[in-house]
Amino acid sequence: MESLSGLVAFVRAAEIRSFVTAARALGISASAVGKSVARLEGTLGVRLFHRSTRQISLTEEGLVFFERCRDALQEIQDAEAQLSKATIAPRGRLRVSMPAIGYRLLLPIIPQFRSLYPEVELDLDFSDRFVDVIEEGFDVVIRGGELAD
Repeated sequence: MESLSGLVAFVRAAEIRSFVTAARALGISASAVGKSVARLEGTLGVRLFHRSTRQISLTEEGLVFFERCRDALQEIQDAEAQLSKATIAPRGRLRVSMPAIGYRLLLPIIPQFRSLYPEVELDLDFSDRFVDVIEEGFDVVIRGGELAD
């Protein structure tokens, strides 16, 4: 199958109905768009566009292929957007265990933390017991003193 950039060139040209304008939108040359589409047609064994010196239009096969490719590329763009959104702002559950006295230190700053990171769900454990970080699923454990291991 043709590379993703070839499919992008095909979809853009089909949307705009012009290799030249699609090339400008993609920041490449018109001949690069034309060659990408030609390679794609060769790989698929079908003509995707009717071409004249003044315009291009999709063939019947090209229309079917365009609709599927447009939807697939939109899904990829949505996935990229969702992933970049997930990396921009912290989100999810944050499990923290600390000594019982920790609530006095943490309580005053929790409202500010919540306003800065509204998508983070805090699960706070204030106790002096030793916890098994892995078994109990804590992300952060704060303890003072000498450790046995």
